[in-house]
Amino acid sequence: MQIADYVHADLIALGLEVRDKEDLLGQLVQRLVDHGRVAAPDTLMSELLKRERVMSTGIGGGIAIPHALLNDVGDLVILFARTDKPLDFQALDGNPVDLVFMLVGPKGGANLYVKLLARISRLLQSDEFKNNLRQSGSPEDILEVLKREH
Repeated sequence: MQIADYVHADLIALGLEVRDKEDLLGQLVQRLVDHGRVAAPDTLMSELLKRERVMSTGIGGGIAIPHALLNDVGDLVILFARTDKPLDFQALDGNPVDLVFMLVGPKGGANLYVKLLARISRLLQSDEFKNNLRQSGSPEDILEVLKREH
């Protein structure tokens, strides 16, 4: 299973200017709406924020993996974002976040969803992988980084 199979260039945002966590999530949800991936953005935003209130999806090392399963989503999709400057995400290690993988999928796709979350978490333990994501200059470069990881 490759993460690159679920990420598309139009769902990669580099140099994202955001004020805070909610602004970041809102911009990513809007990107999904703009590309016809989500019909009910308010529901998605509500689910993402509810998850963040339970426990931050900022896993440490400058990484966040917000995620939600919804009834009105067709296929599982992954968005990648790199912020213009690190922001407070109430991450588990207390460090700011600049790399974000957001997973959104249908409620019936929980099995694949969990596998992809685990795969992303494993890859992000590699400093080389994170550095490659931070140094990539375009969405196409990000896709190449993702394709090289198996």
